Amino acid sequence: MDTRKQILNKYNVAPDAQIGSGMEAEVFEYKHDSVLKIYAGTATFDSLLSLKQFYDSLERQQVYFKFPHIDSVYQERDCVVTIEQKLGGHPMSALLTHLDDKQLDAAMQEYLRALLALANINAPKHLTQLKLFDPEQLSKFPHGDWYQFLQNYLKEKHPQIALHLGRDVIHFSEKFEQLNEQLESPYAGQYKLIHGDFCPGNLLFDNQHQAVALIDFGLMTMYGDHLFDLATGWVFFDMYDELKANIRERFLEMLLEAIGHDKRGDLYRYVLIYSILSANTYSPDCTDGHYQWCVSNLNNSDFWKHLA
Repeated sequence: MDTRKQILNKYNVAPDAQIGSGMEAEVFEYKHDSVLKIYAGTATFDSLLSLKQFYDSLERQQVYFKFPHIDSVYQERDCVVTIEQKLGGHPMSALLTHLDDKQLDAAMQEYLRALLALANINAPKHLTQLKLFDPEQLSKFPHGDWYQFLQNYLKEKHPQIALHLGRDVIHFSEKFEQLNEQLESPYAGQYKLIHGDFCPGNLLFDNQHQAVALIDFGLMTMYGDHLFDLATGWVFFDMYDELKANIRERFLEMLLEAIGHDKRGDLYRYVLIYSILSANTYSPDCTDGHYQWCVSNLNNSDFWKHLA
C-alpha cells in the first residue's frame, strides 16, 4: 500500500473526498469543517510548522476576511499532513471571465479594498527576520532594514539571472545598479504584512462577490513596505492579459486614486524589483512565460522614467 493510501486510511478519509490538488498538496474534505492536506513535494514538517506559527501570530481582527488556520501538522513517512480550517468561497479568478464590464469594475474595487486592508496588519513586535521562509537569512532583523534586505535579495539573485536578463533586457546592468542605488537610503516607513502573491487566484469571493478569505501565504510572504503588495497585486490582477480588457491601466487608476498619484514611481520600482527577484521562479533556465513577463516589465521605459 502506498503512503497516500495509508494516510487516507489512518485519518479515515475516502479517496473520493478529494476537493483539490495544487503544486504542493492534495486537499481532502475532513471532519468538523476542516480539510486534510497531503504534502508530498518540497514542503517539510518544519516549514509547515513555521507556517502554522505564522498564521497563529496574525492579527486577524484587523481585516474583514479570513486567513488560513492550521490546526495540526504531522509527519507521515515521506509526506507531511496538515489539518486546516475549511474556508468558504471561490477563487476570484474563476469568476472574472463571467462578469460584464460594470461587474468587473466592482470586482476590482473589492479586490483593491481587500488589498488595502492588509495594511492594517503590523509586523510582530519581536520580529527576527523580514521574510517568512529565508534559509539564507537575507532578511535577518534588526541587523538591517527593508531596503537592505531587498539589496541582499537582489544580490543573491543576480548570479542566477544576470546572463539571461543581460541578454534580453536593454541596459540590464545599468538598470540593476539604478535599483540598488535607490535602496541605499535607510527605510523610514512602517513594517506591514506583505502577502507576496496577492492575486485573484488567492482571494476567495462569496456569491455576492465580496472577499471572504485570503490564502496561499508562503514563498514571498514578508514584512516591509505595504506598497510592495499594492504594486504586485496591481500587476497580478490580469497578469498575462487573459481578459483582454485593458485591466492594468484601469486598475492602476483605481489604485492611485486610493493611495495618491505621487506613489506611481514607488509602485513601478517594486514591480521592477519583483521582476528581477521572480524571473527564474518557475523555470531555472528562464525559458517560461513568466520570465518573458518579467523581461517585458524590465523593458518598459515608462516604468523607468517615473523612478525618482
